[in-house]
Amino acid sequence: MSPRSRGASAEIQPREMAARSGVRGSVGLHGGGPVASKPDAVTPPRGLVYHSGALGDFVLSLPAVFRVTEANPKLSWDLWGPKDRLALLPGFRAGPPELQRWGHTLWGSAPAPEALAALSRFGVILAFGGRTSPDWAVPPGPRVLRLASFPSRGGAWVPVHQAGQLAAQQVPPPRKPWLPRWRDQVLPRRERREIVLHPGSGDPRKNLPHRIWAETLALLTARSGLPCTLVLGPAEQERGGWETLIPAVGSVQICSRLPDLLAALSRARLFLGNDSGATHLAAALGIPTVAAFGPSDPRLWHPLGPQVRVAEGAYTCAPCSAGEPIACPVTACLDDLSASTVADAGAALLLRVDEARNSPV
Repeated sequence: MSPRSRGASAEIQPREMAARSGVRGSVGLHGGGPVASKPDAVTPPRGLVYHSGALGDFVLSLPAVFRVTEANPKLSWDLWGPKDRLALLPGFRAGPPELQRWGHTLWGSAPAPEALAALSRFGVILAFGGRTSPDWAVPPGPRVLRLASFPSRGGAWVPVHQAGQLAAQQVPPPRKPWLPRWRDQVLPRRERREIVLHPGSGDPRKNLPHRIWAETLALLTARSGLPCTLVLGPAEQERGGWETLIPAVGSVQICSRLPDLLAALSRARLFLGNDSGATHLAAALGIPTVAAFGPSDPRLWHPLGPQVRVAEGAYTCAPCSAGEPIACPVTACLDDLSASTVADAGAALLLRVDEARNSPV
């Protein structure tokens, strides 16, 4: 990380960074292609976000991403990470192919010159690690903001944990809320006509048993009269077992790509799910969301969003994981969670939505 004077702004002026990069031309703000410029014009510098984590971790990191981009409004931004995440970052573009090809060498003792040259073209780099900040080589020049994504047991909620690290690195807090504008950009059209259930997650031990989801749907559809769609990703299709839910739902949608999931979420009046990437995304998009938590700690991993209810079983050993591997072979804490508890949480959210719609104010 290059030295900075105490209290200095997180923004580096474009001419300063362009002089470091030695690149000429002009690029529009937040992506876009090159725009016409005079031959001697200086290319505005770019910023880079590195995040290779799972979808849920990525969604919880969005407050940090937009805090840094707001602090550097003259930069255009690239993402070094899964390319499908660009659907959640309007105006970003994919990072240089050299980083996709050679970036892994930055963690070693002999980083590839191609990777270092690619990094040198950026003015600001925001790099997310796991439990520790990413310790990889960078060339002199760019300002590097390194974050440990995950708090330790007993620590703060993930967005708060990351915000503290950015404050310590002199990145000012945002001046205006980013979440409403982001939602409108990512999910501009909403129908809000059905209940959407995603019964899976990255670890099957975080999943509420299918029989409880089926009972929950029976209770909710009887109360609300809303149809239900079952959303399945690649993991759920591979593991199977979801077929037992078919009698409780009206339709099944296979979501092999992130745009497929966004299309399903655009129809949701209520979302039901486990501690999963789909649940975190639904909640951040402002969809009323019931999140079933068992072994993972909702104090650390609570979904981001204004309309979220966490459903937990009253089990003495839960939660048992603060991001570490789950030790229990069978998660009794989720078996203990009743369908009526989950359904009551969903019904309460639907009632709030109806009351807001009918309010004269």
